[in-house]
Amino acid sequence: MRTVRSLCCTLRLLSASCAALPAAPIVIGVLPLLAAGLVACEDENEPSTWVKRLDDPAQRANAIKRLTQFYEDGMTKASNNTEAPEIKQLLDTIIDPMTKQYTAGGLDDKTRVDLIKFLAETHDPRTQPALAKALKDFEMGKTDDEVRVSCESINYMAKAGVKIDPTVVAELWNVFSGFHASKAKSERLYKALHEAILAVHDPSYGDKAIEKLKAPVIPDNVDSSMDQVQWWQLTSIQVLSELKYAKAVKQLTLVLLTPTKIDLNAPTRMALLRMAKDAEPELIKALNGQDPDYVKAGEAYKDKTNLAIVADTLALLSRPAGRDAILAALPSADTDTTRTAFAQALVQFPADARVEPAFLGAYKKLTWNSSVDLLKDLKPRTALAQASAGFYDPALTDWLLKEIAGAPDTANKLVLLEAALKLMPTAKKADVGAALAKVKSDPKSSDIPPAVFDASKKEYDFASSVLDKCGTSSSCYVAALDEPIPSGDPLANFRAVKAATMAVVYGQSQADATRGELLKRVDKVKDPSARLAVVEAIDELAPRGDVSAADALDKVVAADTKANDPRLRMADDPVVKVALRLRARAAP
Repeated sequence: MRTVRSLCCTLRLLSASCAALPAAPIVIGVLPLLAAGLVACEDENEPSTWVKRLDDPAQRANAIKRLTQFYEDGMTKASNNTEAPEIKQLLDTIIDPMTKQYTAGGLDDKTRVDLIKFLAETHDPRTQPALAKALKDFEMGKTDDEVRVSCESINYMAKAGVKIDPTVVAELWNVFSGFHASKAKSERLYKALHEAILAVHDPSYGDKAIEKLKAPVIPDNVDSSMDQVQWWQLTSIQVLSELKYAKAVKQLTLVLLTPTKIDLNAPTRMALLRMAKDAEPELIKALNGQDPDYVKAGEAYKDKTNLAIVADTLALLSRPAGRDAILAALPSADTDTTRTAFAQALVQFPADARVEPAFLGAYKKLTWNSSVDLLKDLKPRTALAQASAGFYDPALTDWLLKEIAGAPDTANKLVLLEAALKLMPTAKKADVGAALAKVKSDPKSSDIPPAVFDASKKEYDFASSVLDKCGTSSSCYVAALDEPIPSGDPLANFRAVKAATMAVVYGQSQADATRGELLKRVDKVKDPSARLAVVEAIDELAPRGDVSAADALDKVVAADTKANDPRLRMADDPVVKVALRLRARAAP
């Protein structure tokens, strides 16, 4: 019976049946057997039991599987709350030994993959040695899943404020640097790696990213475009932007001036905007030809398009020194491309008595036959007239009406009319209406669909209604933004566009107060075109910048991002830019 009782424990059947066995005197001779039985008597429901089995090659795979199940069951009971005390206690027991099993190697493929997936899922900082090893051992097409889950875990931890181990930081860059997007088989891996690099954006990446930007792009080569432009260089620009790595400003400017990298123009401009104080002097050098590297790079462009790109970027930064440099360069502009670009750029800067006359002077040097490749189907004069609404000057209404009369075709006339609709004061409402009617009745307009004129008439009516209601009252125009925009009519947003414009026109004398009231409405105005008009109005009313307003705009974007509404994400692109511009202007 003593032998049966010992065997019972050895087989881990210490249950009611085991306890019910009759007791018997224990003699010295059976103590070793009893001791053996007690050693063998382990609790299968204790994680520590399975942790011990990790050291046994024969039991290791099952132990990893069982410990993973402990975690999954625990998370289910804890409603996926990783902060639950029982989950923390469990991880304290199993994370380190399981991490060591992965880093030690020697696992079969399935067990290894299952283990790293589990470790990555916990997002536990103590798993980082395993994540580093997964990154170090990356083989494209073979260990994609291991690196993907590792990157997803790194991304999660970095965003949560966890300090990322230097080894992980280094190995992550190594994977990125050797990853060929043109050969990638896993889109999920591609995205996870990209997001992890951006989330970590360690300062050690700065110089490495600059080196990536120096690589040439082979024209008309699909693989080169995929790897260099859409992967290494785009991601590097985004990393430098996150870091605000001022040392990279010259190389970023050279990217702007490289025709084969034209697809990187937008992210490069945003990166320079984040470093406006340091970027402005370099861009002015590029505008004035004061750096031989910039001059050499610009030679690849025809019609001095390189200067147009630089001017446009200076306008995005919207700081006084950039405005003054463009004003100085405009009189000597000797191509239609540069004249048009310089004049367009001036509209984006804070109001200055010199700007509007310089703009109109450039316009007069253009003819209706002028053309600029950058504008595609739009004539330069039309583009400038359209941009003139950004001056918020109702006095330009008469000038626009004169240009409408002289425009060569109906399409150009209608573009100019839209600018007039934005700027017209109450006193000019009838004149603009008459101009619209004249364009519609012109025999040359017969090829324009009636629906186009109906749309212009609707915009006129919406603009007129808010003019009739508010007259010269800035506060009334601001309050008009509280009125819902009917979703059934895509043109109904023009009422809000007009209201935002006139709030600036009549709110300049109380710019700070008007800006503050407009800020309160940004979150309420969901329509993309209307929101654009509101944030542009805020921008116009902050000639010296406004950090607190930028903070408020950032909060709107953060809330919209959390809501994950595609329409709001589209509406927030100008919100992000205006927030950055307000900071750029406020910087000394």
